Order: sequence, then structure tokens, then C-alpha cells
Amino acid sequence: MTLTVLILLALLVWLWQDTQQARERAILTARRTCHDQRLQLLDGTVSLQRLRPSRCNGGRFCLRRTFVFEYSASGDDRQQGFVLMNGPTVTMVGLAPET
Repeated sequence: MTLTVLILLALLVWLWQDTQQARERAILTARRTCHDQRLQLLDGTVSLQRLRPSRCNGGRFCLRRTFVFEYSASGDDRQQGFVLMNGPTVTMVGLAPET
């Protein structure tokens, strides 16, 4: 019983740390994307929208995370973008279509 609780606790700590590291990479990616597109990253942060199991290169288990962020082109509008990560790798960045 005690060993099971310790293993579950260790898994939760690992998940939290891994998600924090992925979040930091997503923030850097969102900042870089906004800078490159001459957009303003609003609130300077991203939030985790989705988390699910997936397969990484080589068929090993990893987590697929979708982070969302808000940005503005003019300061008067808010648009939403996303950063998709498969394990530690950023696989896609998306911005709202221009109107």
C-alpha cells in the first residue's frame, strides 16, 4: 500500500515538472512567433488546454500537449494562437487567420 502511494506521488511530481518544462518551451515559442510576426504577446504567458498520451519518435510513449496564448496585432484586438508539443518537441504553432 505504501509503495503504491509513493509511486503515484512520484508520477504526479514527474508530470508536474515535465509540464512546467513544456510550458516554458511553449512560452519561448509563442514569444518568438509573435516577435517574428510583429505581434504583441498578451499577458506574456500560455495556458495548457489539452493533455493526452501519444507516441513519439521511435514509438515510445510521450505526452501531447496543446498550449494556447493570446496576442494582438494592433493592441485593440485579441486573437488566440496555439503551440502543439509532442513530448519535448514543438510540432506546430498556429495563429488565427487574418481578417
